Amino acid sequence: MNLQKIKYFLVGVLGSITVRVLFSTMNIKEIPAGYSQNLERQGKYAIYAFWHAHMLLPAFVGRNRNVKVLISQHRDGEYIAQVVRRLGYGVARGSTTRGGAKALLRMIKQIKEESISLAITPDGPKGPRFVAQSGAILLGQKTQYPIIPVMIYLAKYWEFPSWDRFCIPKPFSKARIFYGNPILVPTKLEKFEMEEYRISLENELIKLENEAESIVKHV
Repeated sequence: MNLQKIKYFLVGVLGSITVRVLFSTMNIKEIPAGYSQNLERQGKYAIYAFWHAHMLLPAFVGRNRNVKVLISQHRDGEYIAQVVRRLGYGVARGSTTRGGAKALLRMIKQIKEESISLAITPDGPKGPRFVAQSGAILLGQKTQYPIIPVMIYLAKYWEFPSWDRFCIPKPFSKARIFYGNPILVPTKLEKFEMEEYRISLENELIKLENEAESIVKHV
């Protein structure tokens, strides 16, 4: 085992333990309650879309469910993949913006064959921050899965000086996961319509963030 593989292994083990311990101290609720579990019980699949900065909490809450996380094939993505796998998530390696049509078709085939939902960060893997890319819309179009905007509210957190200002919640703090209105993308789209759906996803995530402050006081 070379040095890089040892680093990946250690980050995966230590990272997953840290995440489990940290989130076990927190007050976490989904709004609506049990949203993703209810979809799974009904045998329905979806594409869950949340900002890259907030991916840590969904990786914990969605563990051991029939969901795969889309993580880039970049070297830094391997660190995240090692942690996520040990939390009980499946991992789909690839990108909706790199590798061209073949990579995208391969990813879609994998999702459909395995009958799974997908978790994706529409502003990842390198930003710009809080700007949705078209990849989530393409996946929604080709799979015909609804895209579910997901907003994460953290009452207290540390913010890293990375491009996405990655957030790690503080122990014993409050966190809420908000699910927005599903976005259904038709199978046939003109280029300008693809952009309209991309903007709709971005706007829905921004709207959820704006609403979170007032809603969270009561839940």
